[in-house]
Amino acid sequence: MRRSGHIAWRALVLGTVLGSMPTLGVHAQLGVNATGAAPAPSAMLDISSTTQGLLPPRMTQAQRTAIAAPADGLVVYQTDLSRGFYYYDANLLPAAGWVLLGSSGPVWELGGNANTNTATDFLGTIDNQHLIFATNGVERMRLTNGAYPTGGLLGIGSTTPTEQLDVRGGLQITGSANGNNRGAIRFNGTTNAHEGNVDNTANWYQLENVFDYAPAAQGYYTNPIPACAYGANGGLYPVIDNPSFTSTTLFGSTETPYSRLWEDGRHQYLYLASDFTALNICANTDILSAGFQTTSGGGTAITNVKLSMKNTTATTLPTLDPNGLQLCYQAASFTPVAGWNNHVFNVSNFQWNGNWNVLVEFCLDQNDWTSNVPVNAENTNYTALYGIYCDACGHLFTYGSGTCYFASCPNNTPQATPGVLCTGYGHTGGCSLLTTSSLVTCDGTFQWIGAQTAANRRPLLKLNAQINSVVSVFSNGDYVYSDNAVMIERNTGWATSGVYPNQVFKGPGTLGAEVGVWGGGVLLSDHVFDMYFDGRARPEDSERVRGYQHYPIDEMVNYVEMERHLPTINGRDTWQRTGPFSLDDLNTQLWVTVEEQALYIKELNERMDLLRKQLVRKRLQQLKTEH
Repeated sequence: MRRSGHIAWRALVLGTVLGSMPTLGVHAQLGVNATGAAPAPSAMLDISSTTQGLLPPRMTQAQRTAIAAPADGLVVYQTDLSRGFYYYDANLLPAAGWVLLGSSGPVWELGGNANTNTATDFLGTIDNQHLIFATNGVERMRLTNGAYPTGGLLGIGSTTPTEQLDVRGGLQITGSANGNNRGAIRFNGTTNAHEGNVDNTANWYQLENVFDYAPAAQGYYTNPIPACAYGANGGLYPVIDNPSFTSTTLFGSTETPYSRLWEDGRHQYLYLASDFTALNICANTDILSAGFQTTSGGGTAITNVKLSMKNTTATTLPTLDPNGLQLCYQAASFTPVAGWNNHVFNVSNFQWNGNWNVLVEFCLDQNDWTSNVPVNAENTNYTALYGIYCDACGHLFTYGSGTCYFASCPNNTPQATPGVLCTGYGHTGGCSLLTTSSLVTCDGTFQWIGAQTAANRRPLLKLNAQINSVVSVFSNGDYVYSDNAVMIERNTGWATSGVYPNQVFKGPGTLGAEVGVWGGGVLLSDHVFDMYFDGRARPEDSERVRGYQHYPIDEMVNYVEMERHLPTINGRDTWQRTGPFSLDDLNTQLWVTVEEQALYIKELNERMDLLRKQLVRKRLQQLKTEH
């Protein structure tokens, strides 16, 4: 050690001794350096060096926590686990303890950090401890240690969460959702109800009032609202068939999508956004298939077919539009049938964006030819069709130079010299044809030239698309609207099996129940018997007695002959004046009628008894006279 170091050490010892002798009245400052410079006036201890530092006590975590009664402000350096400088804070809440001053790496700043690495930087623990969030020294949220399902659980207001998210208290959802995401929950400000998404579509289902009971004071939506839905039974609809356009048939090789007369074909058709809007087709929802309607079917299969679609701002189709197409359907072989030919999308579903027109392309690439298949279509007021066809398009020889002989053929069918005649071999397939493609073609021993053209025609198009449909919606309101029957079942399948005693739907506006339909408006008919036997009714039946009259049998018969209905059953005039009777009202009328009929039976029985007694008396008198 250098001499100056010994001097500094002596000065340190001296200062310490002097500082411990307050009775001597000594006040001193201490400067530790290699230059002999005086300490700063405001410093009790001033250490200066450009080559050495201050080295505090070093110890492990166990040693640090074993310090007995640490003084407030005591500083040590921990050498293991969470390494760094620690100081003891006697006023720390909720209890005194050690505080980490610094560490061997970066720290999270209160104002936020920059240049973080998401692969290595995180806020949390590196040992098997919970992550606690607190305010005012009180725990508010906890992320548990360990792995899911026992760990990695977030508890808000809970120190022992049991689910991925455990909230002890209310969960308020007041906003909408960011897209139609399956499993999402949102709040509908129009219906004031929460909705859930189950299928990644625009169909959102209300969460309230969809179970076996309805909360008190919860009403229902009073008007139907439109929602996107597919057609019943998965049927193909709607059909783009503009009633203002005249009908026609597409049969030419550049027009019909099923152009079998040539080996290669590419056909494009333009449909307008107004066609989709007129049919209530929903925007941004999956279209599952597209189809064309033929006037005949059967025959040779068409090979290597593809159907593609795209949204476009183009309003006419004067030339081929090959860019940006979305492949929806492809098949190695397809045979048209009479009627609708449904091409169920097997590559990707298509979505109309709601504003643009839609282009539909159907192309084919085959090694043989036969007759075309006509499809039903319509004449348009704009250029709606563009088509190209050829045979073995783009052969290697100049047109007119002879037949198509090659050194070898893809189908390995040898022909006569001077080489191999490649029958049915196309250098450019139909789905790759462009307006700039060579249409000089070769098939067998004949040479032909293909063609391309545009026209103001388009085939009818049938889509398996979602449309805006009126559906049953439960929400706030006065009554239930349903475009089907309302069926209330106790056991699954009762409402739809249609086998007695189970029932099928009886149509819009009808009600069916497996157990029973109960009403609270059925009124007791005690007044019928009370009035008959006692001449007065109970006070609680005073309302029902008002207007009630018991007709004797003879008057009842006259009433029926004149009014053509029983006096206890309201007739057609009442029905037409006040509307159909409620179920409860009809039940009460029937109840009163049954009791009235019982009284008539009683009276008839009494008459028969009197008549029998009178006949007996007459017979006895007759016998006395005879004897």
